[in-house]
Amino acid sequence: MRFCIAYVTVDIVNGTKLLDSTTRVLGLAWGVHGPFRDYVQRMPDGHCQVADGATMLSSSEAFFPVDDDATTEGHLRFRGRLEFTGHRGMMAVVIEAPGLEQNSGGSSHLTIRDPFDPAQRMAFVAVELHNDHTGTTRLTESGTDVFMGNYTQHTDFDPVRLVLAEEDQQQ
Repeated sequence: MRFCIAYVTVDIVNGTKLLDSTTRVLGLAWGVHGPFRDYVQRMPDGHCQVADGATMLSSSEAFFPVDDDATTEGHLRFRGRLEFTGHRGMMAVVIEAPGLEQNSGGSSHLTIRDPFDPAQRMAFVAVELHNDHTGTTRLTESGTDVFMGNYTQHTDFDPVRLVLAEEDQQQ
């Protein structure tokens, strides 16, 4: 697959062409995990908020704009922060500065700024990218720590969606 960022391509993810060289990626749309969002919404003090450039779409997905300065070959990076809070401050799940990264074996991960060590990145979910600019996601072992073990490794999470320049990001 190919990513195109500001008309600069980031080559080969899973060996399948995703985007041609004239398509520009605006950002990433992702709902994280529907059952978790529902759980947070049911809490009397549950909140979901975006910051640092991320916005909420009518589809209940967070939109993270592409970060052209941080994107490199094999690493498509996005700006923004999505935070779920509740239980009188005892629960905070933060998705910050997500990125799609190609691994040496051809697989991909969505990484986030590690909430336990912000100087590092964490492989949060494994991503299987598809030709329609979406990807199925499954929670990684390190991602389970963000949820304090309440979701197990390989749990299906919401699909990711690359938002392209010619698409309406409010879909």
